[in-house]
Parts: sequence; structure tokens; C-alpha cells
Amino acid sequence: MKTKTSILSLLVIFFSSLVTAGPVQGVEQLTNGLKEVIIILIQFISDTILNINSFDELLFAKILLFSIILLVVYTVIKENTIFGGRKNKPIQWIISSAVSILAIRYLPDNFVEAILLQYSTLAIAITIFLPLMVYFFFIHQSDIGPFGRRAGWILYAIVFFTMWSFKDDLGNANWIYWAGTLFIIISILFDKSIHRYFGFSSIRKAEKTGKIQRRAEAQKKLEELREDRRLYSDKEYDKLEEHLKKIIKDNL
Repeated sequence: MKTKTSILSLLVIFFSSLVTAGPVQGVEQLTNGLKEVIIILIQFISDTILNINSFDELLFAKILLFSIILLVVYTVIKENTIFGGRKNKPIQWIISSAVSILAIRYLPDNFVEAILLQYSTLAIAITIFLPLMVYFFFIHQSDIGPFGRRAGWILYAIVFFTMWSFKDDLGNANWIYWAGTLFIIISILFDKSIHRYFGFSSIRKAEKTGKIQRRAEAQKKLEELREDRRLYSDKEYDKLEEHLKKIIKDNL
């Protein structure tokens, strides 16, 4: 009873101070209080759980890695025959949290940097080649012929090199433009081979359609053969079945 009375008294004093301070000052005090609580929680998580003593890029990286590990472990445990089921949800979250905390708490910083390097590589590769691949498929799906495709790549190269010339302070990032240049040169020199290899040419499309038809016909005949198994001797059946299977395999 005394505890409830003391808590109530503190709440009354707190809200009365907000009222006496005015609405603007009260909101400001409340915001500052929440900010201090959030900072304390972040410091507790970073110091105790994630083993980081300062606010740097590793704090954000470890929080994200912790979230990924937590969700993956929880998904695996949830499907487990021992700990699965709705009744064991608290146990699932406790085990998942414990495993994730242990994984991140004692993970050396150099390993975190190595993990970040792989994600950075993925991001750079996607951002570099995504525009090139979009233009690549646009060129090859336009049915403009070999001359039109090469003209399109030359136009892209002119714009590409013009933009490069305006970027004087790229430093080590210049290799991005060199990679793009190599991609453009290969696309121009091996245009016909690329167009044919990726199935953009009419001949390749016709070949693909023919393969689909031949495979479907062979599959149908194989099903009919199995239904009429009694009409053939073992030797005849094996020979026909092997022949139809070979047609299906060759036209995949």
C-alpha cells in the first residue's frame, strides 16, 4: 500500500510539474526524459550485450547482425519438433535471444569488418551492373538488328565517358568506370554471340520452341507406352522407353 501511494505521489508531482511549467515546457521535459531513457538503453545494449564502448559504425552493424541471427535462429527453432508449437513460444524466444547474444557479444571486431566487406561488395556489384544490365536487355530485346545494337552501345559509351570526364575526384572508385568500360567493349565486340547465346535471336527462339514441342510429344508417347505396357514384350518396351527418355533428356 505504501509503495502504491509513493508511486502515485511521484506521478502527481511529475504531472503537476508539467502543468505548472506550461504545455510547451512540459512537452520539452517529457521529450528530454524519453531521450535520456533511450540513450541509457542503447548504452546498456552496446556495452553489456554487443560489447561496444562507443557509438560508431560497428554498433549499427552489430545490431543488424543480431537481428538477422535472431530471426534465423527463431525460424529454425520454431520448426523444431522439440521446441516447436505455440505453447513453447517463450522458450523459442529465450533460446533464440541467448544464441544471438552469445554470437554477437563475443564476435571480434575484425570479423564484423570482414562481414561488412562482403555486404559492401554485394551493394557495389549490384549498383554498378544494374544500370548496365537494364540497358543490356533493352538493347537485345528491341529487335533492332546487329547494327542498331552496336550503335546503341556506342551511344551509351559516349554518354558514359562524358559523365566520367566530369568526375575528377573519384580516387580509388575509378575502377567502377573501368569495369563498365570493359562490359561495353565486350558487348560491342561479341554482340552476335551474346545475342545468340542468351536466346534473343529468332533462330534461337525457334529452336527453343521446337525443343519444347519435341519434349512434350515424347512425354505424351512415354505415358501412352506405360499405359499400353501389356502390348509389348520386355525387350520392345525397354527399347522404346529408353528412346523416348533420350528424346526428353536431349530437349531439356
